[in-house]
Amino acid sequence: MKCPRDGTELQQVRAGGIQLDKCHLCDGMWFDPGELDKLTASGIIHIETAVESDFGNPPVKTGKVTGYMRCPRCGEAGRLHQYQYTYLKPVLVDRCDSCLGIWLDRNELDAIIGEKKTLEEAEAQGQFHKFANAFLHFWRKK
Repeated sequence: MKCPRDGTELQQVRAGGIQLDKCHLCDGMWFDPGELDKLTASGIIHIETAVESDFGNPPVKTGKVTGYMRCPRCGEAGRLHQYQYTYLKPVLVDRCDSCLGIWLDRNELDAIIGEKKTLEEAEAQGQFHKFANAFLHFWRKK
């Protein structure tokens, strides 16, 4: 599979017991359907740092991309579209409408996991409803 961002050949890495496909040039990662949910549910934090530490930057076979971002799994058949995945600090992810896989650029995985952890901590402290109301109030002002 090729990186939808720069065309570099993706290499397999393991994170939280899940096999992922990573571009060692731009540090983006491909998640097949369900993999991102499993990884965020694992409770592991700073995954991108751990993956970088474990796998580093091995030699890569670079490529080239022209036009819009294409799904590494579906190729020409799957175009990646941006969707907002988080709300506290909005993270726009690229998702294939065909296979529902997700491409995350550098730092997006840690941002998603960080937001999940923040929400879980607020819920554990009984602050979730207060937080949710403040959040809704903020968005209604826009």
